[in-house]
Amino acid sequence: MESIDFFNSNLQIFLIRGIFAIICGGAIGIERERRGKPAGFRTNTLICLGSALYMLVSDFIFVHLGAPNVDPTRIAAQVVTGIGFLGAGTIIQSRGEIIGLTSAAVIWVVAGIGLLIGAGFPLFGLLCTALVLFTLIGLAKIEPKILGKCHFVDYKIIFSPEGGRTYAELASTLAEHGIDISSCIISKMNDSDFQVILSLCDKHPFHIRYLAEIWQVPGILEVSKLNNNSNHHT
Repeated sequence: MESIDFFNSNLQIFLIRGIFAIICGGAIGIERERRGKPAGFRTNTLICLGSALYMLVSDFIFVHLGAPNVDPTRIAAQVVTGIGFLGAGTIIQSRGEIIGLTSAAVIWVVAGIGLLIGAGFPLFGLLCTALVLFTLIGLAKIEPKILGKCHFVDYKIIFSPEGGRTYAELASTLAEHGIDISSCIISKMNDSDFQVILSLCDKHPFHIRYLAEIWQVPGILEVSKLNNNSNHHT
């Protein structure tokens, strides 16, 4: 058990690194939460704080025991291995499509930031956080300029309401990708099924990748491309 002197002398270090981990993990988590990703605000905050904690445990054991043969990086190595299982849980395979790779990559990087902060480099942790946010937000805005203009075609989505749950989840999924379902053409096909017509870019894989997410919504019966092409461009 640690002594009171050891606790008092390391309390400031523990709090500073812990707070930095919460700030960095939380900043990235807010961006993920706004996009409705599975690993959101609290998840990324806890991942970063937990990784920092494991690194602090390694450091404290090394300092407290004073054993020259204790390697403080061994626990960090186990974090790198273990975080892969958490990342794998965010990857979903649906009808031949793989989604959640970005969320898994973010989890992996956030764990690295936590280890960096826990090892005693909080400012580098902040810098890395800024780079991650630039990658997630900045590159998303630059991407259309690099890949060229979008080419839009009409897609048809047929769903069964299931007490309104399907419509709400479908609207939420589309909203994550900047599409307001109220601006789409919605019509009733029969007594139980509805049809939504919306224009999607079929040129850039990123823009239609979330069609796999739509299939995850309960009550979705069909997602297919219409033959008539839309003339909208951005």
